[in-house]
Amino acid sequence: MHLSELIPTIYSLLLSKLSVSELCGEIGSAMKLSQSQINVLKRAGYLHDIGKIVLDESILSKDTYTALTEEEREKIKQHSIVGYRILNLFDETLDIAEYTYSHHERWDGSGYPRGLKGEQIPLISRIISIAGAYDRVMNRVEGTLEEKREAALKVIREDARKQFDPNIARLFIQMMDGKNA
Repeated sequence: MHLSELIPTIYSLLLSKLSVSELCGEIGSAMKLSQSQINVLKRAGYLHDIGKIVLDESILSKDTYTALTEEEREKIKQHSIVGYRILNLFDETLDIAEYTYSHHERWDGSGYPRGLKGEQIPLISRIISIAGAYDRVMNRVEGTLEEKREAALKVIREDARKQFDPNIARLFIQMMDGKNA
């Protein structure tokens, strides 16, 4: 892969991650985390998908997980490990590497890379998981802003207790409903 091929990938990843970072900060505030924890959360939300930098644009541009081949799915699953390794290279990001590593763990234990379950998953990773899913649906579903928002909240609601921490999911839905009131 050449640098000229990487630039569009970096640009699209960073635009999306700004939104995830902001959502993470809002969730952290709603959870009454300390300002220090919120700062870590926002940085982790911003960099959580940095490992995708090694993926081909052809993989990243597919709309759904089901559109991927089995080989592509396995490559996607490696991004949290790659991100962990990248963030461990710099003193400034050592404190958020673990959250990047764990952001695809699922509340029911069926996630990756370690199959962590429930509160074994770091709190910050559980928050990133919800913010990332909301952002992903908002950017991939067709429709009006309200239709996208409803689709994204439906994913969070339906996957609470499976993919997402049910308490954080409930808080997030209340927070987003309050924004719309």
